[in-house]
Amino acid sequence: MPPLRHRRLDLILIAWFAVFAFTSLVMEMYIVFDVDLRSATDPFGRAWLLYTRWDPLFLDTPMWLRIMCGIDGFVFGPFYLVLIWALWRERGWIRVPALLYVSAIVYSTLVYFGYEFAVEGERADLAMVVLINVPYTIVPLILAWRMRAADPFAQGCAQR
Repeated sequence: MPPLRHRRLDLILIAWFAVFAFTSLVMEMYIVFDVDLRSATDPFGRAWLLYTRWDPLFLDTPMWLRIMCGIDGFVFGPFYLVLIWALWRERGWIRVPALLYVSAIVYSTLVYFGYEFAVEGERADLAMVVLINVPYTIVPLILAWRMRAADPFAQGCAQR
């Protein structure tokens, strides 16, 4: 197999999943542990407060969304690290867990978007909410396409 630097799609996926790991393991914890974003003084809390300008739902996060963020932080966050390693090292066993992850994350982002459009449309800046959050749907779908072959790292499967 070609080295990682020649597997451009895998490099792009690794970069995105590194961002996702950070947001899951660090940022989502503010929501899970119900940090008062209005009084947060650290840079990550302030970043959340900035986001609430577009999505005020997170100023008083409903329990269902805190649970979703908890799943993101405690399940998807560690999975992103495993996924990054498996993509880097070309481990074919990641295919089934990756496809299961794609199903779960696409479902959860669609629930989130559905709620935003159906309930929060009057308060939220929907264009910004979509712009910031749509990679959490699109990148996993690209991963599903990348994992489409029974052996995603066999000769010819790695996209350049």
